[in-house]
Amino acid sequence: MTQHEAFEFQPILTGRTITLRPLRDSDLESLYAAASDPLIWELHPDPERYQREAFESRYFSGALDSGSALVAIDNANGDIVGCSRYYEWDPVAEEVAIGFTFLARSRWGGATNREMKTLMLDHAFKWARRVWFHIGSDNRRSRRGTEKVGARFSHETQKEINGQVQDYAYYFIDRPPVAPSEVLAFSEKIAREAGALMLAELRRGDGPAEHFKHAGQELVTEADIKADNLICDAIRARFPGHQILAEESAPDLSQLSQSTGPLWVIDPIDGTVNYAHGHQHSAVSIAWLVDGVLQTGVVYNPYNDEMFSAAKGQGANLNGRPIHVAQKTDLRRALFATGFPYIKSDMARLVRRLDVMLTHCADLRRMGSAALDICWVAAGRLDVYYENLSVWDFAAAQLIAIEAGARYGHFLPVPEGVSPVFHNKNILVSNDTLYTKVKDVLLQAEE
Repeated sequence: MTQHEAFEFQPILTGRTITLRPLRDSDLESLYAAASDPLIWELHPDPERYQREAFESRYFSGALDSGSALVAIDNANGDIVGCSRYYEWDPVAEEVAIGFTFLARSRWGGATNREMKTLMLDHAFKWARRVWFHIGSDNRRSRRGTEKVGARFSHETQKEINGQVQDYAYYFIDRPPVAPSEVLAFSEKIAREAGALMLAELRRGDGPAEHFKHAGQELVTEADIKADNLICDAIRARFPGHQILAEESAPDLSQLSQSTGPLWVIDPIDGTVNYAHGHQHSAVSIAWLVDGVLQTGVVYNPYNDEMFSAAKGQGANLNGRPIHVAQKTDLRRALFATGFPYIKSDMARLVRRLDVMLTHCADLRRMGSAALDICWVAAGRLDVYYENLSVWDFAAAQLIAIEAGARYGHFLPVPEGVSPVFHNKNILVSNDTLYTKVKDVLLQAEE
């Protein structure tokens, strides 16, 4: 989970032999029946919990009050056979503990402990990057059981439970990394679904409904909103702990400077003006980063079914076939593309840049989708692209271009403390030779 979403402490988790559900006040008698064997607690720091009063006051009441306790139900007969809970959730560190666990002795020696912990771990890893287990140092049985599910010993310390200070061994399990191949396949799937939605909205009798944002300067269609919702809902369902930065979902740009863990950057329709006017140069753009590093990116044009995609270190593809940046070296033969912002306050500088580029290059294409334009550089259809953008415009295309062999950077210095991955001003994309030449030309416009 991230600090932007709430950890779900009391889910219903169904396994092969047991189901975990929230603890209820009415569970006292059944749970105590499972807990009343002295051997369950003989190695525990509180060995008297088998006694009714001790169990109710020092275990059950705390579990109920925690709002995070789960009882284990035998799927075969409906009996309560144990209990556990989540606690000490840290949304900043993205860590949580699982503990206060016991199982009826009839369930010892089998697969129930592993199944119970696996269900809870799989659920916790939707939000947490690390799960802790705090076990009484002398509780050898619990320590062995925890080690069997893959937990690693960290350290020993003293911990106060129910007013008693005891020695505890700390174990942890880290969330397994999500395979980029899994994310890439998922991204392509939802990009196609969003693309199909785009086309369906166009086929409506009156076309896509429109309105404006940013003081009436930027066009938005209902298809933008619907595609944004489709993509974000799919991500939350598949990867509920991941952060999302999407253009049409009140994006919080502070997420970029604080980017830790998985982050999705989404433009549901890049090239909205084209889309609203029937020009077939618009795309769905979906990027996935981990700890501020681009890992996968897809840019999908539904009009011609072109899927540009890349995973870090694995090259770039167009519909599954490798693509490479063009190797042109003569700037006078270079075809370049750029764009112009909705807000016109800096047009004089942009016109100066355009003037020097038209003077030194073969020709200009102004097509209206930054994500596709950068991908066209990656595929060799264009030689140069430069512009000021928003991060959702270029995040996915940036990785695709780099993996296709392009040089991606900025022709003016990146401000100190700003990640070059996220800096949205003075972007320049080309092959290595033309990059240097174009940078020199664009700097002339700054003089």
